[in-house]
Formats: sequence, structure tokens, C-alpha cells
Amino acid sequence: MKGREILGNFATFLSSNAYLDLGAKKHVRRLSQLKDIYTDKDVIGTILKREDPVIYEVYEMPQPFTETDLLVNITVLHPGKVGEELYMTKGHFHEEPDTAEVVIGLQGSGVLLLQNREGVLEEKPVMKDWISYSAGGWAHRVVNMGTEDLVFLAISGANIIHDYETAARLNFK
Repeated sequence: MKGREILGNFATFLSSNAYLDLGAKKHVRRLSQLKDIYTDKDVIGTILKREDPVIYEVYEMPQPFTETDLLVNITVLHPGKVGEELYMTKGHFHEEPDTAEVVIGLQGSGVLLLQNREGVLEEKPVMKDWISYSAGGWAHRVVNMGTEDLVFLAISGANIIHDYETAARLNFK
């Protein structure tokens, strides 16, 4: 993929700072970018008049973009609420329905919400030393259930294309 950096082999401590030292790109997701996933629009408006809080950050390692490579990213999902809803990631399907994703908890506690295209819902734990698996064909979103940052490692094929639109339409309900 043109313009994409190639990292190659690496070993590192599992932390966002260590990832940044290796050249990871930090992507910040704020409430203004995620307002469509929360239901209480009045509360969103009130919050955004005061501030635009950071909901989560993704530390994305540069990798070559081939079908056999892996994306290995760290996400830091902050604690908090928008109205009665806990902070959560945007959530997505993978356009290639057979593409899975692994989530490994590093700190904090939360859940991996899963939903297939037929609307079936499942929840799996995301906490330190736990591995949760999102099979192909399932949308996934992580929710921070605790009072500290929920930090997790996500591993998927580098060839994934996120389908946010279908996940937003179903919205894990």
C-alpha cells in the first residue's frame, strides 16, 4: 500500500508508550467523532458545549499491507459515561466476512460486545490476561465497565476493511 511504512520484525513491552517508541501512530477518538453510537443526544450536546472528551486512543503499529500480515494494535479505552451509557469503541464488522479478530486484555475490565448480521448478540470478557475471540462475520465493540483505563491488544489480518455502517445500523441492540 503506497505511503504505508514497513516495520518488520519487532519485540516490545506491551504498553502504549513502548508502541510509540517503535513508531506507532496514535489515533485519538473523541465524543464528537462517536456521538452517533450513543442514544441520549441531549446529554451529548450538553457535554460537547463544555468539552470534547477523549473516549479512547488506538496505537497502530505500521505494518506491510499484505494478506498474510497482522495488525497488532493497542487501544486505551477510558472510563466514563455519556448519560447512562459507558464509554465504548465505535464497533465494526470486517468487510471480508471470514476475517476474525483477537482481543487480549492488558489492564482494566470490560466486555467485548459481539453481534452478527442476523442480530444475535454475545458478550465476552476483556480483562487482564484474558483472550477474547471475535469470529468472522461478527461485529465487535469494546465497553469499559470499570473505573480505570481498559487497555487491550487487538490482532487481526492486515487486509481488513472496517464496515462501520452496518455495525452502526444494528448498533449492538
